Amino acid sequence: MNLIPYLKTIKNLNPLSQRLNFNPTHWRNFNYNNPNITNDIKFICDSYQNGISREDIISFLGQENSSLLRGFLLTMVWGHGFSEHGRADNRGPWKVSQMLNNLDNTLIILENAKSHLILDNITLAHSSFESMQRCRVNFFSKFLYFLGRSLHMERYPLIFDARVAKTIGKLTSKNPSLFSILNIQPKQDPFSYYNYVTEIHNIANDLNVESENIEYFLFNGI
Repeated sequence: MNLIPYLKTIKNLNPLSQRLNFNPTHWRNFNYNNPNITNDIKFICDSYQNGISREDIISFLGQENSSLLRGFLLTMVWGHGFSEHGRADNRGPWKVSQMLNNLDNTLIILENAKSHLILDNITLAHSSFESMQRCRVNFFSKFLYFLGRSLHMERYPLIFDARVAKTIGKLTSKNPSLFSILNIQPKQDPFSYYNYVTEIHNIANDLNVESENIEYFLFNGI
């Protein structure tokens, strides 16, 4: 299995333009029990009425003195969003309220993650989120991706997805036929996530394409 037959398609992708819609009324009306979170959600609902793109989040986080909390919330709204023909994940506001139930701890987590990325340490950036409730790698990796891109990291974090991880396994395995007889599930610990990111960057380098294009292409399925 290889990606050469899909190379032209991969090169022509523009992941940064991926725009997801959300239900602003649903997000705005939820009780977050914290005025800072409520105000940030209101800002997002007012500022992104036509949906949120990947580029929007990277641009926001790249602004001088931008709020990491607001950038994280922007990421979570995007992550629970829906495409033109999709459906909204209405659990989003409740899940976010659980993630941020200890706001002081959240701010420390976000600052630590940024500090680790500045030092090019994706593994420790991943570990920063261990104490955050209801926020698994498939969600906080979105924030790490956007934050890494805003920091202009050469080998930036990438959004984790189990389907992408399984396909990466097939692409790099010496015996990909094993995947047809085994139900292999990807690991989500910090070191495994680092390997996931590294493998995608290596494949992208071999094909001379942007790494996020590989992630986006594999997410949509071959």
